[in-house]
Amino acid sequence: MRLLSMLRVVLILNVLIMVLQALFAGRMLGGDDQSANLHEFTAKVLVIVTASQVILAVSLRLRRGCPTWVPVASGALLGAEVLEFALGHFHSVALHVPLGLAIFGGAIRQLLWSVQETRQTSEQRA
Repeated sequence: MRLLSMLRVVLILNVLIMVLQALFAGRMLGGDDQSANLHEFTAKVLVIVTASQVILAVSLRLRRGCPTWVPVASGALLGAEVLEFALGHFHSVALHVPLGLAIFGGAIRQLLWSVQETRQTSEQRA
């Protein structure tokens, strides 16, 4: 289950970057100009990390290592992040903020699944 462990690491990284993204957004709202650049940079990083998540999720599914919803949700997350990036670029805050919260919730859901799945796999080996 090496792919599952790799997916879990990418999911953890994704969620941590999202938390960092929210911190930069808060600082930006507080008037910190540099945070806007960092917010934009981490958005680009998130899209790249999520693309690797999709690749890992599809690879895991092809080996029957996860349910179908995992790569589908990863692909939806990637699409939502690209839309999120565009909404932020065009300063559509009314859509950008709620979509960001939904993306965070979806990423947390996938992360929790990966942790639970890893525990079940470990228990089956024992």
